[in-house]
Amino acid sequence: MGEPAEGIWKCVVLGGEAAANDKDIMCVRINAQIDEGPDKGRRVTYEDQVNNKSARYIAQSARAVGWTGDSLKTFRDDVDAWVKRTGGVSTVEIKHIEIKTGKNAGKIWGKANSIGRGPRPLKAPSRETIDDADDAMRRALAGEGASYPPDTGDRGAPPPDDIPPPGEDDIPFLSLSLAADRAQIAKVLAW
Repeated sequence: MGEPAEGIWKCVVLGGEAAANDKDIMCVRINAQIDEGPDKGRRVTYEDQVNNKSARYIAQSARAVGWTGDSLKTFRDDVDAWVKRTGGVSTVEIKHIEIKTGKNAGKIWGKANSIGRGPRPLKAPSRETIDDADDAMRRALAGEGASYPPDTGDRGAPPPDDIPPPGEDDIPFLSLSLAADRAQIAKVLAW
């Protein structure tokens, strides 16, 4: 199986932890399962080392999964409580990064770049919400002079009424068919 598809996907957060790695550098790790798209069902891990450069971005993803922001000591418990309360529905951003060194140089890594920082997942609308939206769309199309449903047969329909008439400062319309006489075009444009 190759790398996950690039993009922002709905996901379910499974849990998270904050602990030191083997070099005693603090890391934050959030596990998620992609819930849509070509990699639906695939599990990914967002992981980053906490330092002055990355802390802001880690904090954004950590807050998106329920971290209270007090201390990383409570991160696992905060995430578990948030998952229990919300079901863990969020988003994961997968970014493709080219590996530049080592035995995998030239290969692509599908990095889980962030959790919960993309657009929030959309939910199914209520019957009333979809009816209101459909009605608004029909009125908008009718206001443009278009018929509903759209008439796809007549391509020679007149332009909409909201196009202003030509003014004195308008440049005359030129087409490529007039390009044979470049001197005339140059005169019009220089005018």
